[in-house]
Amino acid sequence: MNFTNKLFSLLGFAEPVTLKRFTGKNELPTRALLLSINEHLSRDIEQAITKLNVKVTKQSEGLAAKSIDALIIDASHYTDECCYQKLYLNVQNSIKLLTNNARILLIATACSEKQNVEENTFTQALIGFTKSLAKEVGRKGSTANMVLIANGNKSNNIELNASSTAPLSSSVKFFLSPKSAFVSGQILTINTQNKMTTMLTDSTRQKVALVTGAAQGIGEAIAKKLADDGYKVIGVDIEPMKEKLIATMAALQGEAFTLDVSSKEAGQQLAALANKHNGFDLVVHNAGITRDKTLAKMPVHFWQQTIAINLLSVITINKVLLSHNAINKGGSIVCLSSMNGIAGQGGQTNYACSKAGIIGYVNSMADELITKSITINAVAPGFIETTMTEQIPFFTREMGRRMNALGQGGLPIDVAETIAFLGNNASYAISGQTIRVCGLNIIGT
Repeated sequence: MNFTNKLFSLLGFAEPVTLKRFTGKNELPTRALLLSINEHLSRDIEQAITKLNVKVTKQSEGLAAKSIDALIIDASHYTDECCYQKLYLNVQNSIKLLTNNARILLIATACSEKQNVEENTFTQALIGFTKSLAKEVGRKGSTANMVLIANGNKSNNIELNASSTAPLSSSVKFFLSPKSAFVSGQILTINTQNKMTTMLTDSTRQKVALVTGAAQGIGEAIAKKLADDGYKVIGVDIEPMKEKLIATMAALQGEAFTLDVSSKEAGQQLAALANKHNGFDLVVHNAGITRDKTLAKMPVHFWQQTIAINLLSVITINKVLLSHNAINKGGSIVCLSSMNGIAGQGGQTNYACSKAGIIGYVNSMADELITKSITINAVAPGFIETTMTEQIPFFTREMGRRMNALGQGGLPIDVAETIAFLGNNASYAISGQTIRVCGLNIIGT
């Protein structure tokens, strides 16, 4: 144990477990345990998991300690109050079976007017259960998340058709894999009534991704990840970052484009760029700034710059791109929010305002964009290790790293993996949502 870990152990912070991240070879668990809150397993959930070719067992009896990499709980068939007891027993009896860096995933039916009071109550109870469980298992490098399925049916049984099994399978795959290493305590809703077209206009051509703020840090990681996934990446950044941007894009066989996203001409310039490439398939609004001061001492230009770049540019650029049909059918928009937009932060009223605005914007635009066969979502990073966070004073930096269930900071690739998941065609039933990539911060909801 190094000096820093010794110091923080005295303050009650356990030494963090090294997180297992995706390397290209270790995508899914070796062995998963699938259990239900009653006597039946959902056939459709079983089928979605079967598609992943994970070795699944349905009995915990006789299993050795630390022999299971993933625990999946089918909580979709609520019947009566006995389901609460079965949930407790299933998870309690399974905890000792889990390895470090294990994945726990609950699958349930989303709250809706078509469910009765007891069913909706149980769903909401599961949310509190999942988030609390995530904080308990985080010290082992493990995560707990939940997928809710909104299917519009009166029955409390999940009934999926062939087209809606794909997004469930895709979401299960993400949450069980090392790609979600720094994602925990998250509740993701899949809308199986989403009739969005999932095929690109020309499925044979290379997909094109636009990434703003792509020269360094998280933006660079996003660009690299998308290039690895086969996208033609167009990186955007401001003129002072031009040299770094060109080098980054050259390494990815991408294209560099210098632009101030808050300029009045930004939308039109990007629409023209989209036309040159036959439209964008993924637009990632990553560009952002911080201009920190307490509100009482904040200069007006600090406020205006932050709102203009972090929020208004996203709204304006999207409006222009959509009016020019510059985003292809089956395409996605992903916007960067922040944990500070969720929980707030002293000295960052401008930044928190802009990032909270992103969450509201994404949620409000989802229904409109579904009619255009486009999804829109947000990703809210917590403490991510970058050159910027290295400049934070030692104690503040270490507290930022450790104030989450996993007890450490995330990496830019953690944000990039989540964006790639949301931008994937198989995620077409996910829209209007915000996923936190924060290791489940102690603060926030």
